[in-house]
Amino acid sequence: MKRALACLADRRGVALMLVLWVVIVLSAIAVGVAAMARVQTRSVEGVRVRAVARYAAESGVVATTARLRARLRDARPPEGRELVYAALEEEVARWGERQLGTARYQVAIADLNARIDLNNSDEDILLTLFEQFVSAGKAVELVDALEDWKDDDDEPRPEGAEAADYARAGSPFTPSDAPLLRLDELTRIKGFSDSIADVLAPYVTVWGSGLVNANTAPEPVLVALPELGRGGAEAILASRRRGQPVTSVVGTLQDLRRRGVTRFARGVRLITLPERILVVSRGWVEGSPLTHEVQAVIEIQEYSGPDGPRLRIVHWTERDL
Repeated sequence: MKRALACLADRRGVALMLVLWVVIVLSAIAVGVAAMARVQTRSVEGVRVRAVARYAAESGVVATTARLRARLRDARPPEGRELVYAALEEEVARWGERQLGTARYQVAIADLNARIDLNNSDEDILLTLFEQFVSAGKAVELVDALEDWKDDDDEPRPEGAEAADYARAGSPFTPSDAPLLRLDELTRIKGFSDSIADVLAPYVTVWGSGLVNANTAPEPVLVALPELGRGGAEAILASRRRGQPVTSVVGTLQDLRRRGVTRFARGVRLITLPERILVVSRGWVEGSPLTHEVQAVIEIQEYSGPDGPRLRIVHWTERDL
């Protein structure tokens, strides 16, 4: 009898141990499932936050495009359209951070025709621009290196460099033999240090049309144009400070030549209205560190018509910050 009771007790002990092990295993599984659920929840939340931030940034582009179209449509000559960009820039700056549901966005704009286009400008314009920030010899080196980077041949210019020269110098980069796609490509080109690229950045672009807006361009950009030079640039800037925008390129140049301020130059590159505007819009969700940025280049194709001008997006990039 005692032996039977002992055997029964042993069996009960084994059963208890098995139950305990089952409980431990099930607990471990439950913890794993909970952890996996938390990871998946965070992943889904991350996707949701990114999507909301992205659409908020896109909304900034849409809102800016709509205001640009409306202002161009409602502007009245002779000076109305020449002042549209300045008015839009002030309006966008007043927006600050705009609420959109649980998200926010903020927009900044730039007239790309207020800058020298590195892909669509003649070498003499590039040289004159660079000489305002570096020595004449260094400016020649920069122009030659830039042109070698863009052209499709393997013959280096006197102060330039082609693929073999970059390889000998141990550079990880080689010329793209194509127009620049981004402004930060400059630092890959021979001679363009970070400091030089930073100094040039406010005055150059790779998304412009090659023409310069007399009503928005800063002094270094205007000086670089052969049809203006320093005298013509100073005269236009003085007129702008008096609140008198340039409404006629031909009339302005004729007046400057008549006054002896500037001289005749072939291939006028001056305009009075913007053709391309860069819109930089950033969107985010409150409480999230993720910010999504959209950069869109809007081309103004026509300035007349009952429905307003035709606007077209010619460049679009986006990234998470």
